[in-house]
Amino acid sequence: MVYLKKGSFAKAQALLETAAKLEPNNARTLAALGMAYLDQDKYDHAVPVLENSVKIEGNAWDAHWTLAKAYYHQENYEGALKESQEAIKGAHGSAPEVELLLAQCLTAAGRYADAAETLRTFLKNHAKDPGAEKAKRWLDRLAADGKIKR
Repeated sequence: MVYLKKGSFAKAQALLETAAKLEPNNARTLAALGMAYLDQDKYDHAVPVLENSVKIEGNAWDAHWTLAKAYYHQENYEGALKESQEAIKGAHGSAPEVELLLAQCLTAAGRYADAAETLRTFLKNHAKDPGAEKAKRWLDRLAADGKIKR
């Protein structure tokens, strides 16, 4: 975890792969390994590890969030949407970044009105969050592209 936080993803990956071999049913280890893969854009490696983590410990919102990001990068938008919704349920409002991912997934799935509503709710509840500017830009882009009405 220290290597992940420091951005040493390859070192983290090596240690987490060893840990996963020693404890193949440790959901937290698998989630961390999935994060290491994701941070290196190794989505094909991340997805099965994260799916296994979620299967073992279904209420870990961060594993659902990471799996949603991996699915999104693989252009599996429906899977990303489902997992981001699970992450929101599990986070109970404690992770605003999950709401931004949900809006991104909704947009990719062509559900523009739902994406706009998610972004508006995000801005209402998290106006001072660092992601607020991004949410405003996304709303403006949806409107400029004619996907939503202001």
